[in-house]
Amino acid sequence: MTPPSEILEAEIPPARSAAAPFPETEHPEPESPDWDRLRNRPLSLEEKRRLREFYGAHYPVKSNYTNLHPFNRVISLFRVWITHRVFGELGKVLDAGCSAGGEVLAFRQAGVDAWGFDLCPELKDVCFDPVRPYLRIGSVDHIPFSREDGFTTLISYDVLEHVPVDELEGFPRELERLGVRNISCVIAKDTISEGHITIQETSWWLELFGRAGFELVPGIPELFATLPVPDRWEESERAVRFAPYPMTGVPRNGWNTVPGHLFLRKRS
Repeated sequence: MTPPSEILEAEIPPARSAAAPFPETEHPEPESPDWDRLRNRPLSLEEKRRLREFYGAHYPVKSNYTNLHPFNRVISLFRVWITHRVFGELGKVLDAGCSAGGEVLAFRQAGVDAWGFDLCPELKDVCFDPVRPYLRIGSVDHIPFSREDGFTTLISYDVLEHVPVDELEGFPRELERLGVRNISCVIAKDTISEGHITIQETSWWLELFGRAGFELVPGIPELFATLPVPDRWEESERAVRFAPYPMTGVPRNGWNTVPGHLFLRKRS
């Protein structure tokens, strides 16, 4: 198996940063919450306030989301390619939980009219310059766009596991209000990573999306069985290494962790 030529032949720019580190004296890093105590339950207003504070400017910077590293860039290119491969015509794309806008940048550079939103209050300070006009502050239960904006496809990568369960309850309503037809998302299921507070089986997520009329796209395991994916960065060679897609999860279309990469389409 060889990686898609669109990725191998793409021009990968050198690493660069979207934002300089914030001085500790001006923007002290907030204390990390006790994630175990927040997991899989509704949060109080004070807990949500602290959570939003945690996901302020420091979070995308320390998480390396503001760094356009070649490995991050290749992962973004793969996501653009595979989303096109699954859905065909994407229409206008919305990234839910866009952070610094790396995916929005990749989709727009591929000719897709992509926009994004994130709850980071300093979003416009930490994002990449070219996508600043296309990003807004918001959350999955209060998406700062409308049906009139004409979105067809929603993407969300490594975000939804960070959202409290009571806020996720409002997500199907927002999906219906927007009128999107396709969803591509990566959802982690580990409790090791910082901020993973909604850890559920695939069936839970499918039921949530099902409330807005979405169902799994068929044939994904067969497609991914033929694909190598970006696996790791080899610093000594300054190159991305590809490996067979990890066929794990229920359904068998996981991305590193269960339930992983899910593709859903609105029922007709």
